[in-house]
Amino acid sequence: MKSIDHQLRAGSDPPMYLLGIGDQGNGRAIVSYGDPDTAKNVSAYVPGLGTKLDEHFANNDLKRARDTAVGARFADPGNPTASIVWLGYDAPQFSSEKFLELNKLAENFAVMGDQDAKAGASAYNQFMAGISATHENGDPHVTAIGHSYGSLTVGLAAQQHGGIPGADDIILVGSPGTEAKTADALGVGRNHVYVGAAKNDIVTQLPSKTQVSGTTAGTLLAGPGLGGYLGHKIGEVVDGPDQLYFGTDPASHEFGAQRFATGDGPPLIDRGQLLASIMDGDMDELPSPDVSAHSHYFDPDEDPVSARNIARVVAGKGNEIDHEEPR
Repeated sequence: MKSIDHQLRAGSDPPMYLLGIGDQGNGRAIVSYGDPDTAKNVSAYVPGLGTKLDEHFANNDLKRARDTAVGARFADPGNPTASIVWLGYDAPQFSSEKFLELNKLAENFAVMGDQDAKAGASAYNQFMAGISATHENGDPHVTAIGHSYGSLTVGLAAQQHGGIPGADDIILVGSPGTEAKTADALGVGRNHVYVGAAKNDIVTQLPSKTQVSGTTAGTLLAGPGLGGYLGHKIGEVVDGPDQLYFGTDPASHEFGAQRFATGDGPPLIDRGQLLASIMDGDMDELPSPDVSAHSHYFDPDEDPVSARNIARVVAGKGNEIDHEEPR
């Protein structure tokens, strides 16, 4: 990948290490900012929906890892940090914008399952076992981080026998669920599971599978208006209000994790445009949703509150996060 090679040659602070690269599936790349064999604090971030080895990964996911390394160094200046981005699996290939088209949401859900996350979970645990085995100081502070669909991958990895090797803390941001009923199932103790869920991040508010099925069935039987609405509400009653597509909402009281503060992010829909579409009776031309709130968690410019809290956890200072009330 030319862009990654260019960044390696240019040098960076913290120093950049290429731990692995390959052309399997949608591409593989493992990059660290800081030396994972010597760092006191080590994090490994799993990206999500639509990620593949391309320019977007090289320009955005690498930046997230670097921003985390810089933030953790500020939070714990006395100890070195290695912040890894791990693209060792095939994430579902939807862009966030395409996946979240409001009139195709149920159809897109039917395509996306957990099979990619299950395969990724096993590969991630193998990688994390290697991090623990090769570390020169024997006992680093290790944080597993999952964003979007990557949080499902991390969550499933944590639920495998023995959990995530070496993990002390788990961070889930922009999560559609982990298939765990509570944070206790993730193997590090609920007080060491940290969740970021921005107010305007639609992925953290996705309907449950029963709600999706109900919406689809209701739409087919009675049309997209009342039928879809009633089907969705019936699904909510069956599953309960704390359920997302992949299980209990990690940001809910029921899940029991520590929810940290984030920025709200931009509103999903421009209300003026939406009202104009409704007034015109043109429901096929709804305004495109702004899903950028889903992408801001690591960015110290777009969401400094979230980025700072992630860095604190990675630095082993989860007791210093800014808390937000669970849903």
